[in-house]
Amino acid sequence: MIKLVLLDIDGVLTDGKVTVDSKGNEYKTICYKDIDAIFQMKRQNLLVGLVTGEATPITDFFKERFNPDFFYSGCKDKCVALKDILSKSGISVENVCYVGDSKHDLAIMKQVKCSACPSNAITEVKELAEIKLAARGGEGCVWELLEWIIKNQEKNGIE
Repeated sequence: MIKLVLLDIDGVLTDGKVTVDSKGNEYKTICYKDIDAIFQMKRQNLLVGLVTGEATPITDFFKERFNPDFFYSGCKDKCVALKDILSKSGISVENVCYVGDSKHDLAIMKQVKCSACPSNAITEVKELAEIKLAARGGEGCVWELLEWIIKNQEKNGIE
C-alpha cells in the first residue's frame, strides 16, 4: 500500500521547461489538475514529498504553495532525501511511490517499491518505472498517478 508519494518538480509537476526574462526571473507552468491532485492526495491521507535538484525562488514557491510533508531542494542525491524521509517518518520503502523523469531520478527509483514516470520521461526511466503514465510531465501526470493509486487501493480492499 502506498503511504508516501515523492515527486520530482521539473519534468513531473512542470513540463521541464523554463522561461527566463531579461532580469533572470524564471517562470514555469503547472497544470491545475496536478495542483488538485496534490491536495487530493493529502485528503486521501497520503504523505506528499517534493524532491528536486534545483534550489531557486520557484522551488521555494512550490514548498509554500503545497506545504508538502517533506521538501528537499538543491538535492542532487535524491537517495539521501529518501533515507532521511524514511528515518523521520518510519515508513518503509515498500510504501513509497516516486515519480521522476530524468537520469537524476534513476537511483531513487531503484530503491523504492513503486516508481512512476510521465510519458515524456527519458528512455532509461521509462524502462525502469513500474507505472508508465500516459500524461506528459506538467500536463496532468500527477492526477493520473492519483487515480492509479486510488484504483489499486480499492482493488486490493484498502481504503
